[in-house]
Amino acid sequence: MKKILSLVLCLSLALFVAACGSGSQSSPQAEQNASSNSPEASKESANEPEQAEQVTLKLSTWQQDGKAQWSKIIPEFEKKYPNIKVELDLLSEKGDSLAAMQKLDLMAASNDQLDIIEFPYTNYSQRADIGLLEPLDGYIEQEGYNYDEEYLVDTRVNGKIYALPSSMQRWFVIMNKEVLDQEGLPVPTDWTWNDFMDYAKKLTKGDGASKRYGAYLHNWPDYFQLQLMSKSADNTFLKSDGTSNGKDPLLKTNLEMMKKMMYEDKSVSPYEDIISQKLQYRNQYFNGNAVMLPMGDWMVAESGGTDAIPATFVTAFAPLPKLESENAHYSPVQPTYMGVAAKSKNKEAAYQFVRWYTSEGLEIGGRVFSGWAKSDSDKLVETIVGNAKDPSKIDVESLKYTMKNTIPGSAPVPATYAEEVKNSVIPEAELFLLNKESIDKTIEKIDQKIAEIVKNNGK
Repeated sequence: MKKILSLVLCLSLALFVAACGSGSQSSPQAEQNASSNSPEASKESANEPEQAEQVTLKLSTWQQDGKAQWSKIIPEFEKKYPNIKVELDLLSEKGDSLAAMQKLDLMAASNDQLDIIEFPYTNYSQRADIGLLEPLDGYIEQEGYNYDEEYLVDTRVNGKIYALPSSMQRWFVIMNKEVLDQEGLPVPTDWTWNDFMDYAKKLTKGDGASKRYGAYLHNWPDYFQLQLMSKSADNTFLKSDGTSNGKDPLLKTNLEMMKKMMYEDKSVSPYEDIISQKLQYRNQYFNGNAVMLPMGDWMVAESGGTDAIPATFVTAFAPLPKLESENAHYSPVQPTYMGVAAKSKNKEAAYQFVRWYTSEGLEIGGRVFSGWAKSDSDKLVETIVGNAKDPSKIDVESLKYTMKNTIPGSAPVPATYAEEVKNSVIPEAELFLLNKESIDKTIEKIDQKIAEIVKNNGK
């Protein structure tokens, strides 16, 4: 991607002058209302400090209100900081993160207002690297907290902190508890990928259009690396040093597992059906076409149903299956990032929102899990479940167990070319799953493609 030219670095910071008087804890607005009742107070007000300057910030994001709950969160911030108004700038009406980032790049190169920006997992470092974001190290130092003790993931790019982690997505397996009960299978608490395959076979019933599959494995690149995701480190197509992880034996094992489940066990939908019928994972799961679904934790709230797809059964949760060589269940963490635009004219106020949202603010929405180290996981589970459309359709006990017993794998900020790497894997993995290429040739070509991308990016 071409670097943004002429990125404006605004030098002015908004002045924040605290409205104070006689140690009162009431809001500036309340003090103003009280003072208007007496002439004496009106005279005295001339000698009082001015109230903080009013500023209006733009919050640019792809996340729609249904998921992020901005309509609930932003008013709470404005109550606490009445001098700051936050306007939502939805970059994609459909919640499409790719389209949103394309629009963001155009806005960054234009005169459009940018203040607060939220990024998907793989899009942050690239924008930080080209100067789109303001470094936050100085603000953190001024506030006086230790970043590594305050947040669960490291957001440093080239040694500087350009964003704070907002939601922190972890993976697990959701499953139709009613079907498990019917088949006499307990909700797994300690299981491997071999156990997952065995469960899928036992849960598969019927034939043809009415067939119920034991599991559903979508055509996202994440599914091609599921077993890699169960590692404590180097758990993606790239190693932590940014080089190719294509030769990790688990990538080969995982692709072979997918193909076996699709065409030998016939416990998951065939790959050609997924792409030709454009199958959607939500429909496959909630319509009862598949019993188990490895997925990210944004599905907790959706497990209680949505207006589009109501929940008709109880969903239980199990940790992402562990590797035979591991004693614990690991999951990759895929945070979203929130930062301050380098060209914002109100950087200090923008940081105020970023800091508030990535700590106490995000929990007000009660829809996603937090990257804040001081977050109460059990309380957040109860809040998320309580805000679901039908909380009775969510098995809280298994959810709490899963969150407590899933260890976050290491999560270095993805390389600027991470998205390009993920996309390069798709056609090669598909050739193998569609029986058009051998597994050894597939792995060789995947590794070569990734290595070429790494080299082209100067690594």
